[in-house]
Amino acid sequence: MSEKNSDQNRKIVVVQGRDIYEYRAFYKKFERAKYISHLDLYRAIQRTFQRANIPVWYTEGYHPHIYLTFPMPIFLGCEGVEESFDFRTTVDCPPAQLMDQLNAAFPEGIRVTAIQAPVHKAAEITKADYTLLFTADRVDNSSLLARWNGFLQQERIPATKHTKKGPKEIDLKPMIYSIDTQLTDKGLLARMQVCCGIEQNLNATLLSDAFAAKEGLSLNYHLIRREQMLLENGERFC
Repeated sequence: MSEKNSDQNRKIVVVQGRDIYEYRAFYKKFERAKYISHLDLYRAIQRTFQRANIPVWYTEGYHPHIYLTFPMPIFLGCEGVEESFDFRTTVDCPPAQLMDQLNAAFPEGIRVTAIQAPVHKAAEITKADYTLLFTADRVDNSSLLARWNGFLQQERIPATKHTKKGPKEIDLKPMIYSIDTQLTDKGLLARMQVCCGIEQNLNATLLSDAFAAKEGLSLNYHLIRREQMLLENGERFC
């Protein structure tokens, strides 16, 4: 497999002497769609390509399937503003046309916002911006903010992360780049930048859940959203 130069909207990959066109689609995942698991999302996108009659490229081998890759899957219950997936076509298709076809076939709550040629590799992602809006039962928001700020000022923030090998005790403090929390009439609005990548990945709610466990609180999430994924130098993943 090799690559050829192309324009900014598509990249040509040569597979067994055949030109295959590679694209990166950016999409929003919101409302009820945030409750679609990654596996179900993968299946939904496959069905969308079929409904849209897009000449998508299938992998080769004993079990051919639509080529789809996701840089960093989003966790269940989290909205996404700038999520992405890569796909390939057997025909050179204009990105605007592909976007219209996909959006006409996608289920409610998933909308493609841009299609371009992949620029960065998924392995280059190291951080992500998240927004959380939450309240707590039987605690006024001003008191909740004070307790939240005190929690974040700890030298260590221990938490239990569930992995494929079982529970693992970790320190969340080094995985946090920045947090800005504001008191609003709807609750605490926390904007944070945390680790997101192959080496280290922090689910933003693991931090707030660790806070709730330490303080003996029951949190109510009104918004959990990943805004964008970033490279080590702070550039947007694209």
